Parts: sequence; C-alpha cells; structure tokens
Amino acid sequence: MSMIKSVETNRLLLRELVADDFEDVFQIKSDEKVVKYLTWGPSNREHTLNSLLKQIGFQSEENRKIYVLAVELKSIRKVIGNALFMVRDDDFEIAEIGYFINSNFWKRGYGEEIVYALLDLGFRQFRMHRIYATCDTENFGSINLLKKNGFRLEGHFIKDLKVRGEWRDNYLFALLKEEFDKIL
Repeated sequence: MSMIKSVETNRLLLRELVADDFEDVFQIKSDEKVVKYLTWGPSNREHTLNSLLKQIGFQSEENRKIYVLAVELKSIRKVIGNALFMVRDDDFEIAEIGYFINSNFWKRGYGEEIVYALLDLGFRQFRMHRIYATCDTENFGSINLLKKNGFRLEGHFIKDLKVRGEWRDNYLFALLKEEFDKIL
C-alpha cells in the first residue's frame, strides 16, 4: 500500500480520503459554483460515490502516481475540499497539483494553506524538482492563489479543455524547488 503521511497546516489537515468522507465530498462536488471551471460536475450522489471509491482505490496501487486528498478543517473535523498531487514524471521529478474548496469556505485563506501544503508535500516528502498547476484563464481566485504561493505564469493554452461543451483557455503556472526554498 502506498499511503502518504498527512500534511498539517495551522487550520487544515490534508489526509488520505476514506469512505466516511462521502457526505462532505458530495456537498462540494454537487455545488455548481465549485465545479464552474472543471471538466465534470456538478455530480450526483452515484457519480460522487463512484469517484470517491476510485480515488480511495489509488491508495493501494503499487507504483502510485495519483494522490487525491481530503482537506479537513481541523476545528470542526469537516472535509471542506479536495487536493490533488500527481507525479507526472519520476525521472524528471515533475508533479502537478490541483484543488477545490466548498464554496461556503471561500475567501478565508484556506486555498493558500492547501497550495502551500501541496508544495511542502511535493518538494519535501516527494523531493520533486518542479510542480505545476493549470487553471481556467477566467478563474481569478485560482490565478491569484497560485501567484501568492510564488508560482509564475509559464503558458497560455488556447481552447485547451472542453468544459460543458465549450472550449476553454487555460494558464500554466509552475514553481521550482529552488524558488520554493527562497519564499520560505
């Protein structure tokens, strides 16, 4: 089994998903505001359950590359988001991150903590050289969040993803380990 050690911030715990997270995850994935820029959703209960079980299944993969983590608000022990860490290339030590948060918890600084925790996980625990993230060019919350965490804009992909039948542009942001070390 390829479980990872939980990552803790002041207010959050990023940990492996468990089946008991279903109701909190469903609340998030069924929210139109949360999935606005994503290629899926809003999700119904069946889709959420299938997705959750698949993501839990990643935990037992031998050469695991995908880590979908619960973002738990420690003070109330509630899952308020998901965080994604994907090893894209072992040889070149490259990973991708992603995240989304329950809209009831937006604009409270949790996103910044999530991204920092993913960077800490990637650069310290996984010893990555480069971590990148993509986001819709109109997702200003995510753009600002990545910039606050030291990411630099590296690319603009035109009509890169189809979201609910419409081709969307995406930005590519990246951060190197040496850049992360300087912002500590």
